Amino acid sequence: MNADFDYCADLVHKRDRDRYWCALLAPASFRDDLFTIYAFNAEISEIGNSVSEPLIGHMRLRWWLDALDPIYAGNPPEHPVARALSATLERTALDKNAVVDLLETRQFDMDGSPFATLEDVKLYASSTSAQMIRIALSLMGYSSRAHDAAAKQLGIAWMLMGMIRSIPYQLQRGRADVPTDLSSTFNFNRQSFLDHGYRKGMPTGLDEIVSRLLDEIKIHLDESRRLWPSETRVFPAPMLLKPLILSYLDELRAVNNDPFQLNLQRAGPRVRNMLQLKWLSLFGTY
Repeated sequence: MNADFDYCADLVHKRDRDRYWCALLAPASFRDDLFTIYAFNAEISEIGNSVSEPLIGHMRLRWWLDALDPIYAGNPPEHPVARALSATLERTALDKNAVVDLLETRQFDMDGSPFATLEDVKLYASSTSAQMIRIALSLMGYSSRAHDAAAKQLGIAWMLMGMIRSIPYQLQRGRADVPTDLSSTFNFNRQSFLDHGYRKGMPTGLDEIVSRLLDEIKIHLDESRRLWPSETRVFPAPMLLKPLILSYLDELRAVNNDPFQLNLQRAGPRVRNMLQLKWLSLFGTY
């Protein structure tokens, strides 16, 4: 079984370096379980980016949905992430409805269409990035309504930051996934952007969209801090995404909020970020 957990840790290191470092700073007794659920998330979140036909993507998600019953019954299919997930369930509770919600929401990824509204982005985030934070917290024993509420706000902020940072990558794939309502509000011509690309300056409207998303991120970060239970003094590993968001905000501010000017080769936190995460994991309070 150690080989399955090692596989999960390696997968998270390759595909989700931010969460990898957060999980690595969790108490040792929780790390395998955190790497397992993050690996599961990496598996299903990559489907939409890796398939050429939506039907194939839906079939792969269906495979995971069908695999949940045997995984929860202790008879997982021959897949290292499935086996590790089943082993995790032997020693800790994991809300099956939350996992189903995560998988079903990922069906949207197969469409390839941008979100219609900013509120749609937030709803999607509530069932994906926020759901992952809630699941991770529950594995560590933080499962009150207040913990869930704070996790939801942090998850929305994380999703919005990811949307900004992924704009250059989306353009390479012939997409511009900013919400349609914001495109209309700020007169951003999505098709012209796709046709002509980035020309050493943010196209009309895109800079205003990024600014609006940044404002939303700050609102949800503040709300997450307000909702976090005052009696919970520690800074648990899943919530270490907060200082990473603050770091990405600083990076964007340094380049006038232009995501194309970020260091796109960097796959995860910088050394100073990791030092900060280490300090917060030992002494910080949310």
